[in-house]
Amino acid sequence: MTDRRQFLSASAAIALSACATTPLGNIATTEIPAPQWRAGQSWTYRRSDAYNGLDRGAITREVESVSERGIRVVTRRANGATVEDALFASPGIQLSGTLSENGYVVGTFDPPLIRYAFPLVSGKRWEQRMHRTDSNQSRYYLAVWSAVEGWQDVQVNDRTYRAIIVRRTMLLGPTPPEDLELHREELEWYVPELGTCVRSRIHEWTVTLLGVEPGYRLNLQLDSFKSA
Repeated sequence: MTDRRQFLSASAAIALSACATTPLGNIATTEIPAPQWRAGQSWTYRRSDAYNGLDRGAITREVESVSERGIRVVTRRANGATVEDALFASPGIQLSGTLSENGYVVGTFDPPLIRYAFPLVSGKRWEQRMHRTDSNQSRYYLAVWSAVEGWQDVQVNDRTYRAIIVRRTMLLGPTPPEDLELHREELEWYVPELGTCVRSRIHEWTVTLLGVEPGYRLNLQLDSFKSA
């Protein structure tokens, strides 16, 4: 048990050090309120491998329904295969879903995961200690460190958007088959007028007793969107 605790402490220290980066963008006092998601809204992203630049296909995130139970957002590949079926209490507050593309980090979150702590403003930070419960009712410890950085102009499909940068570093816990501690960083360029990010960089790595092993890396960029 002692070794396990030391291992988790070391993992958390690495996650915290990943957050201690120089903020990107220009600092401003502008506050961004929560968006109003409506059934039928969707955003399609092109994905590319961050190691070699190869095209990894498109995904579409669509608001399937908005009800008293929550906001259901489903992500699908171009062939219709479901990548994620997520439930939100409100925009930015996620009740359940998938936290890693390797398919193992799926479940409900207690307390809910705060993806965006609205209103967003440069310099805002928050952190969480939480648990994920999977379909087998197994519980896993999670930790998340989030920060709102500065503003940048981002050009996407011949259009320039003013985006605020959100950095999220996550300790996702052990994943099979080796039960290595999985870490993930998400760097997002959030555009208020679209209610979502137009660009995202994802970096995953595992921590072993021998050190850090690089893992999954992916870039996403908005290709198109549909209003409700």
